[in-house]
This record gives sequence, structure tokens and C-alpha cells, in this order.
Amino acid sequence: MIVGLEGEVVHKEPMLVWIQCAGITYEVHISLQTSSQIQKGQVNLFITQIIRDDGNFLYGFLHKEEKYTFERLIRVNGIGPKVSLAILSSFSPSEFTNLLASKDTKSLQKVPGVGAKSAGRIMVELAGFILQTGSSEEKIQARMALEALGFRSEQVTKVLATLQESDVQTIIKEALKQLQGE
Repeated sequence: MIVGLEGEVVHKEPMLVWIQCAGITYEVHISLQTSSQIQKGQVNLFITQIIRDDGNFLYGFLHKEEKYTFERLIRVNGIGPKVSLAILSSFSPSEFTNLLASKDTKSLQKVPGVGAKSAGRIMVELAGFILQTGSSEEKIQARMALEALGFRSEQVTKVLATLQESDVQTIIKEALKQLQGE
């Protein structure tokens, strides 16, 4: 699994960049927000790799918050990578979090590919989504693991707020105790 790329930008389009690393050139899909910050020369991107029957796709982000938001969006039923990138091209991760908090479906519907039904689904499935910009890397990883286990975002948020900073495994163990009512 590719999780990061560091190399030289050899070609750039509005939502696509080619990065050459050790003689291999990778095609990476990016948001307009990331694109506006990338210049020719060296770049270091966080990568989400999606492997499907029709290909192996790389999605790149300059900031972990954008990668985390993208990964949350693609989990929403009916929202794929293309629409997720369109959302991240329209809103920064913090703007998107604020949009969810205010339940602003009208603004979300202005994004190409997002209709009333999709906007409503995003609002329901990501209710309680809080971008953890101030959280430690350990708590972010623990959050992702707990949500992958099926716990709702708002449950995880409440539990993680009560826990002290520690290593990822300890945070997950303590959170599971609270989430399972032990």
C-alpha cells in the first residue's frame, strides 16, 4: 500500500499531477486546493491508494487533514473518490467540518455531483464528524481504527475526549472498555 510519495513534479494539470520517484512516474489525482499549493520541483504528498477492478488509483494530499476528510467521505454510501475530490476542491477540511456542524446542505449541493439526496446522506453519515486538527496523531489513528470497527463518530468523539494522550494501542483499549460499557 502506498501511503506517501516524495519526488519531483514532472507534469501538472488542475486535478492531476505526475510525480517522478526513483525513475518511476506516478499519476496522482489531487483536489484544486492541493493543486494551487503545488509548484514544479520537489513535493511530498500523503497518499490514499484505491485498487479497483478497472485500475490502481492514487489520491494525493499536502495535509493529513485533507487526506483524513477524503477517507471519511469515500466511506459514505454512494460517494466516490471523484465527488470527494470535488468537495475538497470546493471546501477546505475545516470549512467542510463547519458545513457539517451547521447542517448546510444547500452549500454542499453546489458541489458538482452532489444533489439533495447525496448531501442529506453525507450529513447523516458524517454527523458528529470533527476534524481533529488539534489532536495527536495517536488519537487520530485510534479514531480511525474505532470507526473502522463500526463505532459511530459521535460515540468515538465523546470517549476520546475523556482519555489521556498515550500510544495508539492503549488509547484503543481504553476506548473499547468505555464503548463496550465495561
